[in-house]
Order: sequence, then structure tokens, then C-alpha cells
Amino acid sequence: MTPEVKAKFTEKLRFDPREFCGHKVNEGVRKDGLKLVFDDGSWVCCRLSGTEPVVRVYSEARSEQGLEKLSGAAKQWIFE
Repeated sequence: MTPEVKAKFTEKLRFDPREFCGHKVNEGVRKDGLKLVFDDGSWVCCRLSGTEPVVRVYSEARSEQGLEKLSGAAKQWIFE
């Protein structure tokens, strides 16, 4: 991750999106990064590493397809 991408993504983390990957965001949890929790219980969490120039993406969904969709959308969101 370049310093420019990190700065842009850090700014994005300041605000909770109302929708993400076609899901309404029920809750934004800022305990460790930004965790977005959705209606169906699925979630995605983006967390800047404190020791490396990377963003870690964690997610949970009801299906493998849903998991791939959330993870892919998170990766795209980081770099847009």
C-alpha cells in the first residue's frame, strides 16, 4: 500500500457507509478498524496494520459466494 492509498483509505475510515456491497449497514463498530455489520448477520472488517503497509480484511457471510463477494468489495473499496 502506497502512502497515498493509505491516506485516502484512512479518510474513508472516518465515516460509516450506509450501504456496502448491496447490503444495508446496520452497525459500524470501531473497536479495531471498521467493522460493518449487515441485516443478515454477515459482516466485513477493514483494519490498517500498525506494523506493515497493508490493510487486513476480515469477513463472515452465510455462504462461500457471499464471503467472496464481501471480501472482493472490501478490497475494491480500499483502492477506489
